[in-house]
Amino acid sequence: MTDQLRQRLARLDPMHPDVVTEPVSRHLLEEIMSTPVTDEPETGAKPKQSRWLVGVAAAAALVVAVGGAIALTGDGTDPVASTPPLSLNAGGEDPMAMCIVFSVEELAKAPIAFEGTVTTVEGETITLDVDEWFKGGDATQVVLNAPAGMEALIAGIPFEVGGQYLITAYGSDVNYCGFSGPSTPELRTAFEQAFGA
Repeated sequence: MTDQLRQRLARLDPMHPDVVTEPVSRHLLEEIMSTPVTDEPETGAKPKQSRWLVGVAAAAALVVAVGGAIALTGDGTDPVASTPPLSLNAGGEDPMAMCIVFSVEELAKAPIAFEGTVTTVEGETITLDVDEWFKGGDATQVVLNAPAGMEALIAGIPFEVGGQYLITAYGSDVNYCGFSGPSTPELRTAFEQAFGA
């Protein structure tokens, strides 16, 4: 190393050259140089990895606890499916009564309107699974109590298993006169216009 380079380095070194040659300084320098470098955290500090693992473990415990609580408190039934069926009278209208002329405006006045598929026809009882509520309900099934022979009336509807129907009702009575019937494209369009579906 040249003298000129040594002088430049000495100017950059904050420690005076004479200080390094003293026995105390040499001992301190030797101790510093012989101490191994480790990545261990200071006393009392937790490693970053262990904090991350603790967070993951806490999240997993929470998921297990919530899942266990749902499994223990739930009875395995769907709360929507446990809603009792809506019961309507499919033969309440007076067959001699005059029908109101069908219109979308009159259809919109019905307080109950839905589309359903017939699942059973047993005597005077017809059960429908609700496909869509347009207005007035949330039950998943509707039971129609239809006196035998009602379907033979001019305003009656021949309900068949597997058939899809659009139904309106006032109170507990099904509304006929074209306001309920098989789910045709025309009647469905009228329902969508009347109820904004």
